[in-house]
Amino acid sequence: MCGITGMAGFVDPRIVRGMTRVLAHRGPDGDGIVCPEGEPFGFGHRRLAILDLTPAGAQPMWDEARRRCITYNGEIYNFREIRAELSTKGHRFRSSSDTEVLLAAFVEWGTSCLQRLNGMFAFAVWDRDDRSLFAARDRLGVKPFYWAEHPGGLIFASEAKAILGSGLVPIAADPEVAHNPWHYPTSPRTGFVGVHKLPPAHTLTWRDGRATIARWWSLPEDAARLDRPEAERALAELLPDAVALQMISDVPVGALLSGGLDSTTIVALMTRRTGTPVRTMAIRFRDEDLPFEAMPDDLRFARRAARAFGCDHTEIEISPRVVDLLPRVVWHLDEPILDPAAINTLLIAEEARRRGVTVLLSGMGADEIFGGYRKHLACLLAGRYQAVVPGPLRRFAERAAERVPVATTQGGLRQARWLRRFLGFASLPPGDRFLRSDLSLSPDDYAELFANAARYPFDALEEVRARRRGIDGAPGSYLDRMCRWDTTLFLPDHNLAYTDKAAMAAGVEARPPLIDHRIVELAFRLGDRERIRGRVQKAVLRDVAARWIPQEIVRRPKANFAAPLRAWIRRDLREMVDDLLSERAIRARGLYDPAAVRKRIEDDRRGSADHGHLVWNLLNRELWFQTFVDGGGSAALASARAEMARA
Repeated sequence: MCGITGMAGFVDPRIVRGMTRVLAHRGPDGDGIVCPEGEPFGFGHRRLAILDLTPAGAQPMWDEARRRCITYNGEIYNFREIRAELSTKGHRFRSSSDTEVLLAAFVEWGTSCLQRLNGMFAFAVWDRDDRSLFAARDRLGVKPFYWAEHPGGLIFASEAKAILGSGLVPIAADPEVAHNPWHYPTSPRTGFVGVHKLPPAHTLTWRDGRATIARWWSLPEDAARLDRPEAERALAELLPDAVALQMISDVPVGALLSGGLDSTTIVALMTRRTGTPVRTMAIRFRDEDLPFEAMPDDLRFARRAARAFGCDHTEIEISPRVVDLLPRVVWHLDEPILDPAAINTLLIAEEARRRGVTVLLSGMGADEIFGGYRKHLACLLAGRYQAVVPGPLRRFAERAAERVPVATTQGGLRQARWLRRFLGFASLPPGDRFLRSDLSLSPDDYAELFANAARYPFDALEEVRARRRGIDGAPGSYLDRMCRWDTTLFLPDHNLAYTDKAAMAAGVEARPPLIDHRIVELAFRLGDRERIRGRVQKAVLRDVAARWIPQEIVRRPKANFAAPLRAWIRRDLREMVDDLLSERAIRARGLYDPAAVRKRIEDDRRGSADHGHLVWNLLNRELWFQTFVDGGGSAALASARAEMARA
């Protein structure tokens, strides 16, 4: 919905205004600054008007007593119910916005108001009497919150680039993230030394020059399990209610439609709530890109779903001039989140905005909570593979698979690619096998690729250790632990992070109704068979969705929200790859071994190995260094300083 910024302790209104203008893309409908003279706080806000489009909904906003001031990003979907309760307690409201309700709830109930909220949010409240700042982030981490301390106090923003541009925090790459074997950092790391992400479901309190972080919500651990009829009954009630709540808006609402189980279920439930056709957006690849990805035909299913529900449907071809678009996406993501799907999201959001749609519902999150990723089933099957196939035979099969080509000059060989990937982790212990399935580097590949791997050993990296704690130290069955890891790490730090920033880059709000916290809490009361039944994934969700959507979509296997990165790096980005990942460039960066990088690029181009994601990651990471780190973060600083000069 918006972009927020702020300072506590030392305050310079020019810095607050400059940071806020850096986030103009997040809120094209207005801005506001509150920096009371002589007081140790300053707040900024960029507005994307969704609820109460009048000036009464503008921020930052004061309470009636002008004791507390709030700057807030997000949506509280149950704000009308909370408002009604607060009205009985004597609170008066000047607007119809959820912002005013959130602030009144904080005044009435203090920090315990968080437990009453159904929504996505990141906000900060300054209390004049206590001279303290309180900030909070929603349960699942849909909305971002970055913060940093400096000698004069604390600074925060919706995006890291605003903090970098303030000039108050030295810009340096975090070696933990620069050496990250994965393609995204986990909270609280951001890629920048001293700039932190507030983890999902956490609060930050700043008082007397000291910041304190605390958790306010957790996934259920010891809750009683639901049997199948109970689970289906509860889910059948929650899904329509969650979709209805997230359709609340004073501007047009549409949906991302892939033709898969999750997005089709959302569109079906939206159709039941409105008398006009739901506006849906789908993507298609260029014909020449399809052979390298060998992707399922999403477009065919999306068209059938759109016809079935009478949607006002738009198809967007993913045929950008990616060599120009990629640096822009790197800038908007600002963390080194190296997923090409961010390009899809940005292009869809831009088209939605052109068509007057400001809010898009998506199926994000169902795979994490219900066990819908291929890796979940693959890791379970790997356990059976280990139990049935003797070790020597497994090792023979794995060595033989390394010689199987994964592509020809004409296109990709998807089954061969999947087989090699599966056999690459199938013999590992459960925790390591799951982590390797998440597109990570193996310890051996890490040692070969990184020039100073001995200085930053794989097993000593906090990014590695945090992920291992997340899977090995979690409660529950193996499947439950995988879903718990994906829900608490992968979902907020990867999927929700790139979705928020890419959509907000176009001034569009993305809402994920399938991770309404009530549905998430239900999912972690399911037994394994309600998630994966035989080889049927998201079993209970399929059972319930069958009431509303066509059977061919209910039975359809999982298809990733992907981009044609293999075609891009072989053709559109070939020159950029050869330039930014040349031996000269690699040596100048000093992070990788040039020969190891070149070998993987050439093996990928010949089709003898699938290194598409690795090459993409290396290319994006180099662009990230050039954009934010080289020359003291010149790009970020130049943008912010230009904004501050106009303040």
